[in-house]
Amino acid sequence: MKKFRLTVQQRIGTMICVIGLATVFINGIQYYMEGETFIQIISYISIWVLFLTILPFMVSIFIENNFLKFLQFSFFIFTGVINIMDSYDDVYGPGMFFAAWLLGRHYGFFERRSKLKYTLFIFFLIASTQVSAIIHDRGAFTAGKGILLYTIFIVLLVIILWKDMISQQKLLKLENSSLIVNYKRIQDQLKELEEEQKPYNLKAIRITPSEERVIKILTIYKASNKEIAERLNLAESTVKLHLYNIFNKIGVDNRFAIIDLCKYNYS
Repeated sequence: MKKFRLTVQQRIGTMICVIGLATVFINGIQYYMEGETFIQIISYISIWVLFLTILPFMVSIFIENNFLKFLQFSFFIFTGVINIMDSYDDVYGPGMFFAAWLLGRHYGFFERRSKLKYTLFIFFLIASTQVSAIIHDRGAFTAGKGILLYTIFIVLLVIILWKDMISQQKLLKLENSSLIVNYKRIQDQLKELEEEQKPYNLKAIRITPSEERVIKILTIYKASNKEIAERLNLAESTVKLHLYNIFNKIGVDNRFAIIDLCKYNYS
């Protein structure tokens, strides 16, 4: 049976729904403990506003489209603004902006005109902080500088790690394409060896005598690393190292390819 996998949009929608409904439930319990009746609890505007806020995210669990993705992105920005207006020097507001940035990156909202969008995004964050500072009579320009610098530091750190991760993915793709080429070469060699039933030229790829002994035991007995180590009186870690070097020299990534290549080397 194929396992059902949720998309990022569905997971975000599920997360917000669970947290939102839990908040509604906890608030309801709190009101009940304060002596409110059930009718009074469900009549509170805050309860309905919170419930209506999470309603679109319930829809996003079942329907996949760009509007709902943009709605999720906007929700984090809106929540960030609300938190900043409540307290300009708290971490929650910039944290929500940071979450919006990550989500926007994943959904591809920053792919076109990225520099302009990043500039507007950071400007909106700074402007929200300064407006909140003015509202709270703390003055602007320098107010909330600590939390802003902290947020910028986190964003830059993630960008650095993100770019490094992308570079590693590109290297992996190059290595995979190289392996595909190597496998094609190995397949051609196997076909040639099968037709002529001749031994594989281990000297041409600079296989050492120690490595050849490992290849011989592996090919003749289809032996495991432990069995090879016992037959050659070696440590199992040494056998693993020899196999690693053999894989790199031949250009394969499994022992069965070695057995196929070298089966005519030993009678």
